[in-house]
Amino acid sequence: MEHPGMRHVAHEINVAVPADTVHRLIAEVENWPRIFPSVVHVAHEEAPEGEERLRIWETAPPTEDGTSGESGLRSRPLRRIVEPATLRVNFQHLVTEAHVAGIGGAWLVEPRGENASLVRLLHEFRAEDDTPGTLDRIGAKVDRTARTELAALRELAEREAAETGLTFSFEDTVLVDGSAKDVYAFLNEAHLWPERL
Repeated sequence: MEHPGMRHVAHEINVAVPADTVHRLIAEVENWPRIFPSVVHVAHEEAPEGEERLRIWETAPPTEDGTSGESGLRSRPLRRIVEPATLRVNFQHLVTEAHVAGIGGAWLVEPRGENASLVRLLHEFRAEDDTPGTLDRIGAKVDRTARTELAALRELAEREAAETGLTFSFEDTVLVDGSAKDVYAFLNEAHLWPERL
């Protein structure tokens, strides 16, 4: 039975890319740091049969005025069930932020022609105190994050579709004798790389 304080919200965006390609971008978590502005890294953790458990490292999401929120990296666990046949990915946050009693949802990708799709991002959430004011604040944050993620997904998917065959990826590992904070600060100052490297 659903909790009476549960709130449901939906966001959607049209993407000029085939639905299976968009679903693959969402389903394959190694794509997330390229797609979503706040995601730095995603790792798989041990999970029961039929689901995924992920650990996501990310920066704080944008605030109401569009600026970045609290500084630094944080990590959070996420439970997912990927349904390739229906182009759906269900998710549940296993640890929630202050005032949030629970949050989850789904990504749905619907074909809209050979090279077009509709992406729907659904959320359902509850507040710890179930008051309308708290639910509204949580809803405003969910709204900002959903709009940002959908726009980023569309931008990357459409750009990659236009540049098919023109991009490549690689990975390298370097051990650094320093703190993670210093490494992050160095990476964040990309405008200084030409003089530092």
